Amino acid sequence: MLRRLRSLFVAIPLSGALAGAALSAAAQAGPAAATPGNVGTSVASATTRTAAGYWTAERMRNAKPVPLPEVDEATNASLSAQAAPQGRAGRIDGAAGATVRQGPVARLADPGATAATWAGSSSSPPKATSGRVFFVGADGGNYVCSGSTVNSDGKNLVFTAGHCVSNGAGTWYNSAPWTFVPGYDNGSAPYGQWTARELWTRTAWHNGANRAEDIGAAVMNTNAGGTRIVNYVGGQGIEWNYPLSQYQFQFGYPTRTPFNGQILKYCTGQSYSDGGHNGINCNMTEGASGGPWLDNFDGTFGWLDSVNSWVFWNSSGVRYKWNGPYFGNNARDFYNTVANL
Repeated sequence: MLRRLRSLFVAIPLSGALAGAALSAAAQAGPAAATPGNVGTSVASATTRTAAGYWTAERMRNAKPVPLPEVDEATNASLSAQAAPQGRAGRIDGAAGATVRQGPVARLADPGATAATWAGSSSSPPKATSGRVFFVGADGGNYVCSGSTVNSDGKNLVFTAGHCVSNGAGTWYNSAPWTFVPGYDNGSAPYGQWTARELWTRTAWHNGANRAEDIGAAVMNTNAGGTRIVNYVGGQGIEWNYPLSQYQFQFGYPTRTPFNGQILKYCTGQSYSDGGHNGINCNMTEGASGGPWLDNFDGTFGWLDSVNSWVFWNSSGVRYKWNGPYFGNNARDFYNTVANL
């Protein structure tokens, strides 16, 4: 049985109807008013780059992981919220799209902290809901992150890390089409390239690079046929204020050696408290930033419980763990801000 959206919280009604291929008048005028703690921007329309013309297979293959900003650890430690429930737990269920749901793989492989290639169906979630994010940085370079569609009333959300939409110092990555390619595989875009009309993150990330608020979301345009992205590929669920220690399936497109960013990878393991953030052991490298952590994953759907934010490596240069922001009231308020856009 397909999971249905359950409105556990009333989404905050914001202005701005769902746009088509071009930016809506509301988006061109600026985003809807953000609730405290959230900030957004419309994606600039004055550009000569188009998604179809700019993000060629070659550019997508050669895009580099976005540089992480320098962070004052003492400042971040003082700003970081405790990684523990801050209120009532809530969930929004995932939803199937036009892609064929194949159900769980025969037996879910458990690679632990050593990333494995996802071997499930390419025509159903999570392969269809996961993808690579492409954008042009302030230096004109082509950069990449990971992300996932998330179910909402608007059926048009992609969640990623805050540092995949903003540099943490007040600058948005919107100088060219911010593009999401669901199901990306070796330069191919089996479900097309989808462009954003609005980018959102938490104010504490956008203006201060606070890692505890490193959450980002894009409100996507419809495709050329007028279909919304979640209705096309499906969308994962999302949850907040659940216990920190959860058994997670962690997805992403790691780019640096020994990976090449061309295939969806995943780790599994128990999340834990790590300096006020979620921690999980996994050797995925940069490029996986923004990829989803899915709680109670059944082989197709789960609930977004965090996103890849910061990677760490040991003295031998081996990446061995990731941090992600704890999804508490901040994630609840953030989701409710963008759910109906």
